[in-house]
Amino acid sequence: MPPLIEVTHPKGIYLPEADLWLDPHRGKERAFVSHAHSDHAARHALTICSEITHQLMVVRKTAKKSGAVMTPRMREVFEWEGWELRLLPAGHITGSAMLHLTRKADGATLLYTGDYKLRQGLSAERCELMQADTLIMETTFGLPKYRFPAAEAVIAQMLEFVRETLAAGGIPVLLGYSLGKAQEILCALRDSKLPVMVHSSVARITEVLAPHLSALPEWRLFDAKEAAGHVLVFPPGSKLELPGMRTMVLSGWALQPSAKYRYGVDVALPLSDHADHPELLETVERVKPRRIYLVHGATREFASELRSMGHDARALGAEDQLELALQAS
Repeated sequence: MPPLIEVTHPKGIYLPEADLWLDPHRGKERAFVSHAHSDHAARHALTICSEITHQLMVVRKTAKKSGAVMTPRMREVFEWEGWELRLLPAGHITGSAMLHLTRKADGATLLYTGDYKLRQGLSAERCELMQADTLIMETTFGLPKYRFPAAEAVIAQMLEFVRETLAAGGIPVLLGYSLGKAQEILCALRDSKLPVMVHSSVARITEVLAPHLSALPEWRLFDAKEAAGHVLVFPPGSKLELPGMRTMVLSGWALQPSAKYRYGVDVALPLSDHADHPELLETVERVKPRRIYLVHGATREFASELRSMGHDARALGAEDQLELALQAS
């Protein structure tokens, strides 16, 4: 059995043997970027990512113009300095990817999930997992209370809200991040045959992603003078005031009772592009890793739960005393 690939966390996830950073917040010499959300994308001397993610980074100006970029195709193995690398669909947003590495010298493997979900969404490829000795996974919703309802039921509630608001002469405003959630909302509106207007930031991203999405409705740029009778798709936090408007935010955090007040909306529905607690457990079961590193969210709590099940699980960057003892042994 080969030794595990070394993973460190000097203010970011780093693989010293490959000299490769994973989704670092600051610019590095060599980095893998799992997707184009601003908390994962930065300007690096060399960036490894999917082609769609690179296009989005250019549009959002998070790509380094003079930097080198490698955009391997999904699922295809490419050899790189003694390693075999493979990008796998993460199911998070359009273009999101996991990274699977194999050390050619002895066959040791590692899977980095980045942000992901196992559920099939409307605007992203279904996630594809692969067995690995070491698993680095995000645990944004790593507590047992986070269990998302079926997306079909949430979308049905969203459409009911939209139709009831329009029937009452109001303007429904659906709030979701310009990249990812907004496209999921638009795909969900396709069959409604309702007129749609979008915020300029949503329009800019959707124009880039349109060739990769098969289920978009007709939409137009927001015009306040003609907004009546339309469904509006805007990012959260937008300063918008229209007569008769009613707002709904779509987020995994809507499972929290305070979400409606936190976002300052009329309705909050739990539509998420992250894995929930059952999916996190399923991921571990399917990948069958020898060691698990957890990042983001409830890392310590989920690590403790996994250790109680017999797994070698550690909160990366936030090791507690038990985890330090495990490492020492």
